[in-house]
Amino acid sequence: MTKTDKRLQFVFALLFIGSFFLDDQVVKILPTWSDPKVGLLSYVIGIFWMGSLILDRMRDLENKHRVLEDRIDRHKNKIRALEDELAGR
Repeated sequence: MTKTDKRLQFVFALLFIGSFFLDDQVVKILPTWSDPKVGLLSYVIGIFWMGSLILDRMRDLENKHRVLEDRIDRHKNKIRALEDELAGR
């Protein structure tokens, strides 16, 4: 999934969550508004979709964390090597 796809998925997830809280507000602004009837299957699909988006984000963060830890280890090793070289002089 590209970065643009992830942003789009995140926006849709926020809209999905926001729709639960904004239903009453829409009726106040647009008195003729009537909510579409959505069944349990649609909610399950939406929750599954949000869960998969969250898991994908968690995997990305875990990979970034792993890369940063590796960089820190390499820098520590380089510093130790330079300190040893300096102490040997």
